[in-house]
Amino acid sequence: MATVKGFKGIRYNPEKINDYESIVAPPYDVINGEEQNQLYDKDPNNVIRLILAKGEGEERYSNASKTFNEWLEHSVLINEEEPAIYPYYQEFEFEGTSYTRRGFIAAVKVADFDENVVLPHEQTFRKHKEDRLKLTTACNANLSQVFSVYSDDGGAVENLIESNISDPIISVTTDDGVKNTFWKITDPEIIAKVSEGLTTNNLLIADGHHRYETALNYRNQQREKFGENSGTKPYDYVMMYLSRGGGDGLIINPTHRAVKKLGIEGAALLSKLEELFDIEETPALDVNSLEFDEMVYISADSDKKYKLKLKNKLAKNYENLAVMVLHNIIFKNYINEEDAGILYTKFDSELSSLVNSGEYQGGFLLPKLNADDIFEVVLDNVKMPHKTTYFYPKILSGLVFNPLW
Repeated sequence: MATVKGFKGIRYNPEKINDYESIVAPPYDVINGEEQNQLYDKDPNNVIRLILAKGEGEERYSNASKTFNEWLEHSVLINEEEPAIYPYYQEFEFEGTSYTRRGFIAAVKVADFDENVVLPHEQTFRKHKEDRLKLTTACNANLSQVFSVYSDDGGAVENLIESNISDPIISVTTDDGVKNTFWKITDPEIIAKVSEGLTTNNLLIADGHHRYETALNYRNQQREKFGENSGTKPYDYVMMYLSRGGGDGLIINPTHRAVKKLGIEGAALLSKLEELFDIEETPALDVNSLEFDEMVYISADSDKKYKLKLKNKLAKNYENLAVMVLHNIIFKNYINEEDAGILYTKFDSELSSLVNSGEYQGGFLLPKLNADDIFEVVLDNVKMPHKTTYFYPKILSGLVFNPLW
């Protein structure tokens, strides 16, 4: 059973902030070094100074904590007086069609994965969880949301929230053209109805697997420290953005793989793949032309592109998903994933440029997924490879923080 409730969020003080576009940022894990510098230069109060602080080693976390406390002390940030949930809509265009993704931010009780309440779909890495745990411990707060999807075919929760919003507290259009609108609901009756509407739901983690596992680790750390496991403490909850799986605007893009070191010549790799795959030349890198079980391989030593599809289907439908085949068969048997120097990109143009430049020896273009594909995998207690999905658009950091004290 999912437990969802309001929380007394920490937000930027509207009396101190004139331009919200200058202080928000994408999630930390999609920000490269150059973008980090740009966000630092954009505004001295940009959230990048919390979610991806600069410094040597452990200094990054102490710098984030120092900044967070200074902003609280000087009222750059203010703490809400009442528990709230925060409706958050994103209006955007994708492939020529306009969408609005509706969701809301709330506190969700942290549940171990074996409880089958919160469902992960991707593998995680220890060093990323260690990084986020150090940051959470230093600031004693959730600084970014976990993004989860819930099932509600009738849209009752979504409609309830829609009928109880009026004037937003934040409206900002980011450089990518996405309009982000943010409200606050403090009515205890409405929050209770929203909570009740989700009690029987599974929550599928769409984005933020490392953040959620960090919340688990932080909860366990605090329980051991204080000897308290009632499940009612602030650290028993994590800040989460929840969006309806059947709602408008749940766009799930693939993440492609550029391979720096194949460990084998491109032609030799193709020859080996012919044992298991039907291979045909294809004229272009086109995600929309691919079926769920097809991928395109490109090599730096040829200007040709090859569509790959298993000759013999595997027993379970989800085992034939192209990303599962890539990792479970190609990387497992032909390319050493750990030594390959893989770069993950959501852009087919970037994949092509990296390979054509010779910087990367090969690349794999993957097809789109849908929420049903992912639910099929996780309900069989299987995880998909790291960075399988790219939910577009990304939800912003800097709208609200969740204090864990």
